[in-house]
Amino acid sequence: MTTPKDLVAAFAAVAQRGKAMTVPALPSAQAKPVAPGGKCCVILSPHPDDECINGGLPLRLLREGGWRVVNVAVTHGSNPDRQLARAAELQAACAVLGFENVLLAERGLLRVSAKTRTEEPAHWQTCVDQVLHQLQALKPDLLMCPHPNDAQPAHIGTWHLAMDTLARMPGDYSPLVAYTEYWSTMDSPNLMLEMGEDDLADLLVALTQHVGEVSRNPYHMTVPAWMMDNVRRGAERVGLPGAGAPDFTFAVLHQMQRWRAGQLVPAWSGGRFINVQHGIEGVG
Repeated sequence: MTTPKDLVAAFAAVAQRGKAMTVPALPSAQAKPVAPGGKCCVILSPHPDDECINGGLPLRLLREGGWRVVNVAVTHGSNPDRQLARAAELQAACAVLGFENVLLAERGLLRVSAKTRTEEPAHWQTCVDQVLHQLQALKPDLLMCPHPNDAQPAHIGTWHLAMDTLARMPGDYSPLVAYTEYWSTMDSPNLMLEMGEDDLADLLVALTQHVGEVSRNPYHMTVPAWMMDNVRRGAERVGLPGAGAPDFTFAVLHQMQRWRAGQLVPAWSGGRFINVQHGIEGVG
């Protein structure tokens, strides 16, 4: 009979094994060919590694729907001594997942924060111009960015970049916008997307390409636990208070909205649970 102490010990053992995890060379699942003229998802990533941490939705869109996925790297982190290495690690991670990768500058954009937006308007407009150039070229059907309260300066700054850039796009441009979370939870997610074991394993393979980051802080091993807790939280935040959780082991949460006439509106009424068996069509 398994006791609570046995369960805790088993989790601890898995965590210790995760620190010494060896990384396979190739992902375990394959994507559908990207259809010419097909749909496009752009990930506006505050740092190298966010494309993996919040890569579940775009990975499923790529593999199940044949979407083109483009990661736009906003910053390369705050440590100047690591910025070039982080760009190389990012390229390796995107190659594992099949994502395209765009570097906005050799060392990434600098000082991306709400403070910069207020105190350095000329520099901020240069940053917005860089992102605008990419959105004008790609015209994504789905834009992913952190939510506005994600409790980290570059994440919040990236949200401002996304909003300021969308405001300069043509008036008839109306993409889906998916908020992501990591440092702080969203108040109103309306999508819980199940992650299958193969896809999650491949996200971890990609995440471990960020060698310098996971060496100093092996956070990659906690991603499965984070996605497990998303199921608990999503049951009531995406579903209804007091509702039972769906039979998911791992999931990601998003707030799905649509940019319309210069503002964000809910992409649909209520919340949606999308499992592995039913496919990704309910997103886009």
